[in-house]
Amino acid sequence: MAIDSATVMNRFVCLHSVLGFVLAPLVCAEPLPIDPLWKSEAFRRTVTASYGIDSRIEPVITVDEEFYLEASAEAMAKNDREGAIKALKDSSLLGGSPAMLFNLATLSYEADLKEEAKSLFEKALAAFPNFRDAHRNLAILLVQEQKLDAAEEHLVRAVELGSREGLTMGLLGYCHASKDHHQAALDAYRQAMLTQPAERSWRLGEAQALQQLGRASEAASVYQALIDEAPAEITPWLAQADAWVDQEKDLAAIANLELAHRSEALGSAALLSLGHLLVREGLPDLALARYETALAMSPGPTLEGMIVGVEQLLAESAWGQAKQLAESIVASPDLTPALTDPKTDLRLLSRLTRARALIELEHGDPEVGADLVAKWLSRDPLDGLALILLARFYGETDRREEAEMLLEQAARLPDHAAAAEKAHGRLLVLAGEYEAALEHLEKAYAMEEEESLADYIAAVRELTD
Repeated sequence: MAIDSATVMNRFVCLHSVLGFVLAPLVCAEPLPIDPLWKSEAFRRTVTASYGIDSRIEPVITVDEEFYLEASAEAMAKNDREGAIKALKDSSLLGGSPAMLFNLATLSYEADLKEEAKSLFEKALAAFPNFRDAHRNLAILLVQEQKLDAAEEHLVRAVELGSREGLTMGLLGYCHASKDHHQAALDAYRQAMLTQPAERSWRLGEAQALQQLGRASEAASVYQALIDEAPAEITPWLAQADAWVDQEKDLAAIANLELAHRSEALGSAALLSLGHLLVREGLPDLALARYETALAMSPGPTLEGMIVGVEQLLAESAWGQAKQLAESIVASPDLTPALTDPKTDLRLLSRLTRARALIELEHGDPEVGADLVAKWLSRDPLDGLALILLARFYGETDRREEAEMLLEQAARLPDHAAAAEKAHGRLLVLAGEYEAALEHLEKAYAMEEEESLADYIAAVRELTD
């Protein structure tokens, strides 16, 4: 097989190798928010519900305890919360009565005295360890504080004691989801929906669990039902966009995110994700507009998020848009400090430098690009990808010896040895030194067996016949 001039000039070090980026997921995989749950009527009914007479899971109430509990209940019937709390606190029985401690804890919780409520629930459980509702209500407080490991222990104990109502099972699903135990989360959310079928938090959780289990189509259907019921709620739109991406339906995802953007409901991170999708759909101008809108927001995007935007544009050869975005990053008053901060990850700064240099090499002033990389290497001389990029510039400007020296340096770095050997082989192919080129290409293949590299080696070998 012969190699024509176009094949020879094909840059063997691809953009992804030089830039070294990985596109992050569109939407974070953390459990979806359940904050609306705390305001729901079903939640209040469950937390404040009176308990029955099952002595295995609820303490038996004495006549004396009943007197104070009824006094507290009568005060609450008159909307006198302070009086209800006082009726319990004034009793000498309080410290030894798990029932009174539980009721006072619940009243304190309703009064937003969270720490006091937590302490009282714990005292009730110390006095009566099998107090099922106290386990559940304490778990609620712990979930609200994001102390999910401790919350899960109490929820599991409540289940062991017979609780199967929606709140217990739904919160248990949330705890499972936080640990990436997605099948367990799905099972718990579906159990929760048996008694609370209308609770949106559990349905969102179900959809997210399905998505994490690779069942994106089912997840999208659940999200659609939630969207149909409450179109103004943004969370299902965003989550469904992620499900569309999982199914490679980028245009559907863009439609969801654009709607959210026009409703001014997208944060900077989601706007970056929208920009990435627009680039992939061949709309770099619109993507650039979304990236720059994100950059102007407060709070704005991370430096890494913006760099990924530049890399996405470069991967699609949108040179002009990539250059404009890179210049906006460098000029951004919010991001500029990170460019000189010694605490900033050098790998991030390297990625931005290489991207800017590549833009100049391909679509600007190659000397400027080479100077950017050379200055960066004076700061981080062991940056293998930067060494390879500068070698490419030298190789294309008749500075072959310097290029080979840089590639030999890069080849000594284990993480970049294969890429350096490939680049060295390409350099020698361009010079017509096919035998020498094969030595480097075969070294690269021994380190990373790639079909495209094998084909390239075969083509070069034919030139030696």
